[in-house]
Amino acid sequence: MSSENTEMIRHLADLCRRGEKIGQWQYSAFLTLAEQEDFEHSPEASRARYHFWGGREGAERRILAAGDPEEMGKPEYPLSAIRVRPVSEKFAEDLEHRDYLGALMNLGIERSLMGDLTIRGREAYFFCLDSIADYIASALDRVRRTTVQAEIIPPETDALQPEYREMRFTVASERLDAIVAGFAGISRSQAAPLFSSSKVMVNGRVETDKSARLKTGDILTVRGSGKALYIGMEYETRKGRLMVRLNRYI
Repeated sequence: MSSENTEMIRHLADLCRRGEKIGQWQYSAFLTLAEQEDFEHSPEASRARYHFWGGREGAERRILAAGDPEEMGKPEYPLSAIRVRPVSEKFAEDLEHRDYLGALMNLGIERSLMGDLTIRGREAYFFCLDSIADYIASALDRVRRTTVQAEIIPPETDALQPEYREMRFTVASERLDAIVAGFAGISRSQAAPLFSSSKVMVNGRVETDKSARLKTGDILTVRGSGKALYIGMEYETRKGRLMVRLNRYI
């Protein structure tokens, strides 16, 4: 665990104690998968009452709400949804995640104030904290060389949901190197250098152990090949191989 995440755990534990003390929901900024996982595995979490939410089911970046719904009612997460689209389709560029994030950070917005970002054609959709939604809607007018318009939209908008392509393939074992090889369409020997070069990540954290096992719900990222939600092993074939299933992000 990094020292940065140690400080984060202390901060989240303080939020939980404060929520319990004053009987009001306390909210964090957006947390990475690694930060969420570190807190959940910490001794502080076993004594706390909290919930995570990122605006939609399956969100990676999520806010922690500290409190007890039986005493405080349902938490009202301070989230807004934003759509960014080109003013003119004719002159719009094909933009990537890093382009949108770079434009937002050039406005002085920290990454922890924004949740997951999804691209649909030449439009981008993402969640952010309520406190910066109006600022983004008024200040974000350019991404690279493309003039854009940002607006607050209903959080239930379908485009905010990620798109997946289901993947199924067989592996000799549930070792991570076998799954990485199947996911990337390469041999296990070709997959080995990906671990030593820090190109394999599980739940946002670099994984160098080729024999590690994935759990249902883990997010696997292989740089250069993409990202997927691990669903799990479905069955064993007659030849003793294992059929695994993943939902690959499009």
